[in-house]
Amino acid sequence: MANGGGFLNSPRVRVLWGDVNLSSYDGNQKFPKNTPVVYNMQVNQSSENEGPTAEMKWDPSAAGASLYEWFVGQDKYMQKQITIEFFYSGGKKITFFFVWSGQSINYGNDMTITVIMQSELSGLVNSNVRNTAQAYDEKKGATAIEIANKSQKQFGLDKYNDLVKYNPVSKAYWDKVKMTTVYGNDWTFGNNLSQIAKQTGDMTFPNNIGKPNISIMPPYSWKDPKGGKQEEILDGSSDIGAGQAPDPSKRYGYILGPSIINSITRYSNWKPPQQSNTNTPGTQVRARDPKTGRFISQKGVSGGQIPAAPQVAQSNQDAAAKKTSSPQGTANGRANLAVQNKDNPYGPDRQNALNDEKSSDLQLDTLMCPLLVGVKPHDILFIPSFTGKFIEDWIVQSVGYNQNDGRVNIYIRATRTFGQQQSMNETASKKFKALAESKNLIGSNATLEAWDAYAWSLPSKNQNKTSAANPPIPGFKPARGGDFVDM
Repeated sequence: MANGGGFLNSPRVRVLWGDVNLSSYDGNQKFPKNTPVVYNMQVNQSSENEGPTAEMKWDPSAAGASLYEWFVGQDKYMQKQITIEFFYSGGKKITFFFVWSGQSINYGNDMTITVIMQSELSGLVNSNVRNTAQAYDEKKGATAIEIANKSQKQFGLDKYNDLVKYNPVSKAYWDKVKMTTVYGNDWTFGNNLSQIAKQTGDMTFPNNIGKPNISIMPPYSWKDPKGGKQEEILDGSSDIGAGQAPDPSKRYGYILGPSIINSITRYSNWKPPQQSNTNTPGTQVRARDPKTGRFISQKGVSGGQIPAAPQVAQSNQDAAAKKTSSPQGTANGRANLAVQNKDNPYGPDRQNALNDEKSSDLQLDTLMCPLLVGVKPHDILFIPSFTGKFIEDWIVQSVGYNQNDGRVNIYIRATRTFGQQQSMNETASKKFKALAESKNLIGSNATLEAWDAYAWSLPSKNQNKTSAANPPIPGFKPARGGDFVDM
């Protein structure tokens, strides 16, 4: 795609092992300099409880294989991170940090060397199993953030200051929630943090964007019944400056349409309401109304109550919920035997909100245009209707970046509640509908040229914003045209 100046905008990929550039080799060991050593990079990120993974192909020639053997035989490189960066020259970027975790080598007609990578987060939060206990005064309790901080110390991770990041909405709620006891047998820090988040109705998002961290993310549709505002969604086209990466603890919105979509599929798959759609360890059932026994749908969402299931299925469920000799519900009053809540008034509603938000699925396959650089799990995709009268909002659950030959493709899975025209977050939907109208993406003045400009324009100079999510990388040189090879 050509930009306004007539130059071709090509996606770029840069891979470094330690400080050695593998995309345009600058090392030794008799391998030709300024030549790519690796190709076909793939990075996958999930919204909850699945650490980021990646793999790449290594030059299988004799010189390339010899170079690979040299790298894996050097302790200093086996201890260093492998950095994968997707970007457009002069545009946004997203940088992932991995460590070598394995390989697959083929011999014969198919000579392929595949390098397998994981985030070092896996070794930090999932490798050490401990038995932990926290108990506090029953009248005072401790906030969820205090519990999480103490847990981090119990697992010997207190030196990692930015290991846990909080979305602003989650942080505000975690400052209010009070717990009295948290016990765990044979669990990891990842399990521990997920159990706390499950009680508050939040999600743990393990990622390695900028640096390994776990971001605590709230339900996108949640609105405090006592007049609270819904989460602000940042604009992915303007709130990330040139050369900058997204903050993994915040959500960004992207409008989908011509010049962006290759293929997109949307479908709904209803599940019985007692089954959870979330991917959390020790999943618990949906909360019930103590008077009626019916499963509760989330209250306080813009546009009214979100239906938990189609009407016929709801009626069948109600009929099956009649009183019998076997009582309904869990055997223990607590949602989780390991955690005792003292003050967590909206925990069940927030849990149900997360479940409702995963009722319908979207699959998207598209070229990584400059707009979509940096799209990540928990971001929001806005899809205008053909008439432009309403706009659908979808929550990104997983993202895959796949470099192959001269292109980079993005594979996205997103979800939303049942209902086509009902917004999960009315404030965000109004904001991005107005943005689409102002850019002539919808309405009577909509044009394909406007969609081209939205999808392929690079950030202006006044968008060079710094981001704590992507601090300077030691040993990295500023991006210059000759430093990289288009792959």
